[in-house]
Amino acid sequence: MSDQQLHTHEIDTPKGLISSFLILNIVSGTVGGAMQIIVPLYAMSLHATTAQIGVIRGISGLGMLLLVIPAGFLVDHFGSKKLFLVGSFSGFLSTLGLTLAKVPIAMIVLMGISGLFGSLKMTALNASFFKNLKNMGLDKAGWFKGSMSIGLTFLGPAFGAYLVSVAGYISIFYFLSALTLIPATLVFFFHSEPARRGPVNELNGIIRRQLTEFRVLFGQGNLYLPLLTETLSTACFATFSTFIVVISIQILHLQPSAASILMTAEGGVFILTVFAAGPLINRLTQFQLYLLSVTVTSAGLAMVSFSTSFVLLAVSAVVLGLGLGLINLVTSSRIGSMEGEKGKVVALFAASVGAGISLGPILGGIAGQFFGTQNIFLIFIPLFVVLVALAYRTDILTVTLPDTGVVPEKGVAIE
Repeated sequence: MSDQQLHTHEIDTPKGLISSFLILNIVSGTVGGAMQIIVPLYAMSLHATTAQIGVIRGISGLGMLLLVIPAGFLVDHFGSKKLFLVGSFSGFLSTLGLTLAKVPIAMIVLMGISGLFGSLKMTALNASFFKNLKNMGLDKAGWFKGSMSIGLTFLGPAFGAYLVSVAGYISIFYFLSALTLIPATLVFFFHSEPARRGPVNELNGIIRRQLTEFRVLFGQGNLYLPLLTETLSTACFATFSTFIVVISIQILHLQPSAASILMTAEGGVFILTVFAAGPLINRLTQFQLYLLSVTVTSAGLAMVSFSTSFVLLAVSAVVLGLGLGLINLVTSSRIGSMEGEKGKVVALFAASVGAGISLGPILGGIAGQFFGTQNIFLIFIPLFVVLVALAYRTDILTVTLPDTGVVPEKGVAIE
């Protein structure tokens, strides 16, 4: 096995590896999903403004954005196990620190630290999973994101709403910080890893080589539209999960459980769409996919903004999840058509996700401060319209390949 893998003593069988990754992902995702409900509620209890709530949520995405280039070096030279343990222990401390946060600015600092080191943990776990994928079976490739989504989308929000109904915030943060130690304990006792190779003083050469490879990748003209799409769709997703809590509690005066149901509905429909609507990639051109997905997404955004009851919000969440799922098909289909090392391509898309997680709630919070919380979602609609215009410009450049008579596949434009 590669020295980048998390080797195991007791769980060296494929079933053991799969089980360990599923447990790690589901527990981590459940804690993260619960925090999506609890953190905005706690911020509201501290009288945080709409803009401050946006920053508290958005700053956690900066870690993913900042760690794109050094992530490979960190895994290669320090090992997946060490990175995972550092990230987990830092998450434990930052969650525990929320018990002492009595003003919104303290929450901003703690959530920033949590996001930075949480990205280290996810980078390590992601690298280890895909290094072990051949042993577990290539058909399990989607299980990493799927198991994480079980916690983030389904178990976490409902669990967070339940905790709020039976305990105070301080007790909840103590409990969740303890839960973050479960994956760390499993990795510490049951996973081993050989000594790392390659001295740390190779950092400069590795960074220069990676920067050169990224510059080559940036030379591809068909790179920017899907990256922009990924950023905007993630920003929309993160903004919804942040401010649907505020809308449910402060505007419609619903219980936290209602917000968790809305988050679950949107996330569940998103996942179902990603898995079920795949054939559309081969049936529609890139522009047609953009037009369909943006139309549905914009309808969902408008419905969220004008909904005055839980039922209308629930329908809006379903429509929005459907639209964002269709948009995900667009970006996913483009990754495979990119030239260059796939690791770098995936890293750039991960950076786009980090940018979306940060920019969406932060800019949404600022807009909500001036125009009202429920109107936040309307600012995304013209941005999605711009995406359609850019996709149309790309689509009309699609031509029949010269001298061959071969027509490009649908969903893939030639630039």
